[in-house]
Amino acid sequence: MDKLFYNGKVVTMDGERIVQAVGIDGDRIVFTGSNEEALAMKADERIDLQGALMLPGFNEGHMHTAIYAFANSNATLFHCKTVDECLQTLRDYRKDHPDRTWIYGRGWNDQNFEGEKRYPTRQELDDIASDIPMMAVRACGHAAVCNTVAIQKIAALPEAAEMLADRIHLDSGVVNEAAVKLFYKVIDEPSVADVENMLEFGLHKLSEEGITTCQSDDLLSVPGAGWRKVMQAYRNLDAQDRMPVRIWEQCLFLDQESFSDFVAEGYRTKQGDGMYRVGPLKLLLDGSLGAKTAAITDPYPGEPENRGLLLFTQDQMNAFFLKAQENDISVAVHCIGDRAMEVVLNAVEYAQEKCPKADIRHGIVHAQITTPHILQRMAEDNVIAYIQPVFVGTDMDICEDRIGHDRAKDTYAWKTMQDLGILTIGGSDAPVERFDVLENIYFAVTRQKLNGTPAGGWLPEQKLSVYDAVKLFTVNAAKSCFMEDELGQIKEGYLADLVVLSDDIFSIDPNTIKDVSVTRTISRGRTVFQK
Repeated sequence: MDKLFYNGKVVTMDGERIVQAVGIDGDRIVFTGSNEEALAMKADERIDLQGALMLPGFNEGHMHTAIYAFANSNATLFHCKTVDECLQTLRDYRKDHPDRTWIYGRGWNDQNFEGEKRYPTRQELDDIASDIPMMAVRACGHAAVCNTVAIQKIAALPEAAEMLADRIHLDSGVVNEAAVKLFYKVIDEPSVADVENMLEFGLHKLSEEGITTCQSDDLLSVPGAGWRKVMQAYRNLDAQDRMPVRIWEQCLFLDQESFSDFVAEGYRTKQGDGMYRVGPLKLLLDGSLGAKTAAITDPYPGEPENRGLLLFTQDQMNAFFLKAQENDISVAVHCIGDRAMEVVLNAVEYAQEKCPKADIRHGIVHAQITTPHILQRMAEDNVIAYIQPVFVGTDMDICEDRIGHDRAKDTYAWKTMQDLGILTIGGSDAPVERFDVLENIYFAVTRQKLNGTPAGGWLPEQKLSVYDAVKLFTVNAAKSCFMEDELGQIKEGYLADLVVLSDDIFSIDPNTIKDVSVTRTISRGRTVFQK
């Protein structure tokens, strides 16, 4: 065999099986067993784990690799604690990049601002740049502020006509939901090589966190590129062996026509046998809790006319699901609010009635503001829950304010989901939050902020065990991308995607899991990161 790791604690995630040694030949695992068995084996390379914990490589269940890479090559605003700091960061970026013909910043969050909790204004952005388009995107990605040049260019696009009433606000410069992506249509188009380099940067950053598979929403995430160019860039990286992380593409489309083109060109879920594979159709149905655009059944407190946004009608959602199901394409829909989830579950049942499929694996991304009835329907309809444990760190402060105390009790209900048999997948939604898997496991286990509050955790009855939290990013995530026979466990015949950690997260104080680091990442039998 090529490599033999020994003298470790190898939690295989194959039931309760724990071994000490793992052998790899090529890109596959060929041996799991004891140190004594390993001593008798020949290997080109023998690696002493020195008692360290080895797990299956992490599978990030939902994020935006391209947006992460793009945001980090532009003005990053995630650190900003005030509106003034946000504006100064943009001002400094403009000064440092005098030749830029447009400026994009992302990461501010008004809920985290010290003092005045408000959006930047169009006029404030004009003071920084009045001659070129500028957009400053909220961390959630569902709202942004434009300067005058940008908002006027966006409003002039043909696609903007139907959004002017509720998603494009000329006076304030604020854009919401799908209108945020219209900025991409008013800036320069990147080359395929530009997109490749951007994506490769993001993939290497993922590997540093022990991520070997990523379920990523990228097709409309590279400004000016378009979905075909993004897919071509990934295929080129795969052909050139430049992908340390496999990508299961969550294929976002905003309208029926574009999705129909995708289907007509022959794309189907599960296509691809390399590091880049076609996953589900991704749809956006509502907004975010922070921006008060999540579609909820009861109005937001103090705003009797505001129940959030539904970006598609029931009939439109039914049509998406039926077309997808007829063409063996899974669907994953962004839903924060309960009203949005009801629409999706109706569409799942409609498509299944019209075109029954035994194993289609549709899902709801986020599934935050649930009800017992919704969770029961998800279980009965075999709908996957793509959850983000990291969200509780910030959302616990705004959830009750947004939906009231009584409704908040039924939210972020991960333990209930697992008890009902709902396939539950862990992700970060980066760059909305960091793609640190160990932080996500910490949040799932403790349901506390990084500072350890509140004591006992927020809605503590929904805490997960460490083992179940690890399943979110291994066994469960592998099943969501139809690779449960190849990924998610350390088992003979499975792909050699592995991660080694600095500490044993199963035996340490759960409050210190967030401080554990990745020391080695192995993808297809190769070490792609070592600390």
